[in-house]
Amino acid sequence: MNQAYHSSTIQRALDILNLFKERGNLSFNDIQKNLGFNKTTLYRVLSTLLDNQYLKKDEKGRYELGLNLFILGNRISREHHLINVSTPHLKDLSQRFGLTAHLGILDGMEVIILQKTDPHRLIKMVCNVGGSIPAHCTSQGKVLLAYAPKETVQKIIDIHGLPRYTPHSICTTVGLMAELEKVRAQGWSLDNTEHEKNIRCVAVPIFNDLGKIEAALSSAGTTVDLPDEEAIKKTVEVLKEARDKIRFEMGYGNNPKLSLQE
Repeated sequence: MNQAYHSSTIQRALDILNLFKERGNLSFNDIQKNLGFNKTTLYRVLSTLLDNQYLKKDEKGRYELGLNLFILGNRISREHHLINVSTPHLKDLSQRFGLTAHLGILDGMEVIILQKTDPHRLIKMVCNVGGSIPAHCTSQGKVLLAYAPKETVQKIIDIHGLPRYTPHSICTTVGLMAELEKVRAQGWSLDNTEHEKNIRCVAVPIFNDLGKIEAALSSAGTTVDLPDEEAIKKTVEVLKEARDKIRFEMGYGNNPKLSLQE
């Protein structure tokens, strides 16, 4: 590890958390004995972990893993489940219709690709699994932003701006907000060569059992693959069918009450 980029304070916190791989709860003395930290330093790190709910104390004052670690672990488990359930449907979309299928989420300020399947042909889409794509000019990004809190949308604009990728990119806040309103009204989004030249992409939202946006499902191809409104709308219907199957297999049902979070 490059020591120039190594944080000793963060490492101490991680060392503490790693102790709980083998033990359900630990006293202050247990932790100090195992790690040999200065007591003042240890108290400071433990207090920070407590304040941020990565640790908690039981009725005897012993330390246990806290709520935020459960939330993070559950997030990973849920995303893995979503990927496992969705992958066969993405493969089916790709092979049946000759389009690249994507599954993405809004993670903080970025759209992250959780899964991607390509059809059997030479032309491949640029984005990769685990990579990020801009939110304002991609179909997945616009679907995810459309059902995100307005404060999140504004924060993304403030941090990342609205850079132009093609002549068709939406580069104004007013224009983007109008586009997101359109997405909410019709229930799907279109990237009309806004991110990559000659590439169109259609996306639909996947809502969880509470009607909150969970992910976006999309199909992308060239302007030859999706030449007109008829082809785009047919793709939307196919995506909705796949989305409903995914929701059913996730245990979400098929008719969520949509939360626009306005």
